[in-house]
Amino acid sequence: MKITEIETIALRIPYEERIRKRYYHFAMTEEVTIYKFHTDTGLIGLGENPGAPFDQELLDGYLGTNPFDHVMGRGRFNLDMACYDLMGKHLGLPAWKLMGQQMRRWVPMGWWMPCMSPEDSAAEVQVAAERGYRGLKCKARAFYDVVEQSHAMQEVAPPDFGVEFDFNGSLINVEKALPILRELEKIPLVKGVEEPIFAYDVEGWRRLHSQIRIPFYLHGIGVICEGASRQPSGPWIGLRAGDFDGALCSHETIKSALASCWAFAAANTPILLQYVGTGITTAFACHLGAVMPTATLPGVTTSHAYENDLITKPHSVQRGFMKVPEGVGLGVELDEDMVKRYSHLSA
Repeated sequence: MKITEIETIALRIPYEERIRKRYYHFAMTEEVTIYKFHTDTGLIGLGENPGAPFDQELLDGYLGTNPFDHVMGRGRFNLDMACYDLMGKHLGLPAWKLMGQQMRRWVPMGWWMPCMSPEDSAAEVQVAAERGYRGLKCKARAFYDVVEQSHAMQEVAPPDFGVEFDFNGSLINVEKALPILRELEKIPLVKGVEEPIFAYDVEGWRRLHSQIRIPFYLHGIGVICEGASRQPSGPWIGLRAGDFDGALCSHETIKSALASCWAFAAANTPILLQYVGTGITTAFACHLGAVMPTATLPGVTTSHAYENDLITKPHSVQRGFMKVPEGVGLGVELDEDMVKRYSHLSA
């Protein structure tokens, strides 16, 4: 089986009306690119990325290759997922079978939102809960008071609902971060904070972590280094030292995700999957989550934000868990009618 052609389809899929403007303010794009990997056997594999199409040079690296050449791929996951889709279809197996042993049939999956006013944040929690989600990742910025946001969310959230705030280092240092995090500690639904200060401030991170009981999440799980190296990676050092309580597998290559997950399993440290896209990428994330031993934090793909997720059968979500697709390959079918509809918007 050889990949003979890669069909590139540029789309623009609007976000749902209630949050569209807020996503714009956070510089989120409605551009989506779908890739169809055609083969000499007639099988077609699906991949995608948010944003404009990749350069042709990147795509050319797949032409003429066998999809099995990309097992534990080191390329863009957006394209390697199409190879796993093809491999599964060729063998009549779900993609996770080519990644490892299945740990779970339902993967924890969460909601994503940019920072919003307390009122809008509470409304978004209600929408997420109504659709079956029980975890939410929220960008935390100085535009709004994160403590006020949290109180508003707490008032409307189900008892089993949790929120993780992603500061991206915006609390700057220990002295500025401590008062805010101590207030967040008092609010039950706050279940984690991602990089309250920059992770390169190792001493500051350790001081903060030692004084705050909310779990700390690191952005990045890459514990392997390509080529000879005497220096272990940052996540590896932090994992050994116990400097964080969980980490994000965010847009990692398939090789990095699958290799690193076993180091995290040995350390009994949870992983949060973050792979942004529509229902296609969400299916891929579910297959990864099915085999990664400690992928137990609610993952995010933001597919819920689009007015359509491009697949014919929506993913099933119940009480914070999403069912791993059971069909061959990624287990989803592209909705060609929606592709036609949104390709006109991109023109």
